[in-house]
Amino acid sequence: MPDLAGWAILVAGALLGSLIAGVAGFGAGVLLLPLVAWTLGMRATAPVLTVTMALGNLSRIWWSRGDIDGRVALRFLLGAIPATALGAILYAGASNEWLSRVIGVFLIAAVPFRRILASHWIRVRLGHFPLIGGAIGLLSAVVVTTGPVLSPFFLAYGLRRTRYIATEAVCALAMHVTRGTAFARYALITWDTVTIGVTLGSIMFVGSWIARHALERMSERLFLAIIETLLVIMGLQFLLVPR
Repeated sequence: MPDLAGWAILVAGALLGSLIAGVAGFGAGVLLLPLVAWTLGMRATAPVLTVTMALGNLSRIWWSRGDIDGRVALRFLLGAIPATALGAILYAGASNEWLSRVIGVFLIAAVPFRRILASHWIRVRLGHFPLIGGAIGLLSAVVVTTGPVLSPFFLAYGLRRTRYIATEAVCALAMHVTRGTAFARYALITWDTVTIGVTLGSIMFVGSWIARHALERMSERLFLAIIETLLVIMGLQFLLVPR
């Protein structure tokens, strides 16, 4: 369990992260991932964030529940659920240093990857989502927060604002539940993990509510610039200081 300073860092990160994710559909996990690693250790990142982000995504679903695109979510999860379960098994046997380097590469690579998909060079159709779900599901078991990579596919398909926020949240929640079930099988989910995750996830309900009402006022260009800067800084941190 974290000390008082650790709790303050995690709570502040959960609130800020939920504000970001409530507007952009991702960002909470990107912000919380290094904070959890620094305060609780690398091995705790995926189990704690699995519980936290499950509740965080549930909050975004609740505030935008009427805008879910069921066709996209269903097809995405056909590939994502089995791939997430497989990835969780791989995570259970991985070393801390290996996990850190994979996360670092993922965060940095998300910046150019998002820009390539946003450039409209690649057209995403409904039939592509089972394959996209399989790739994202496998990756999510290791890095947990795949929003920076997942969001360009949804945006390229044509999902916008609340439809995008709600649909992405449904897909992410299903992957978190699948991963959590697999982690419980390998005793990676403990009562301490659940306590920390539920506390942070509950705080994210507040942030998601505020973000829901601020969605129309956010400058997309400035926001994406901030997110990309955070991705690079945090990715370098994991690569250069893997322990």
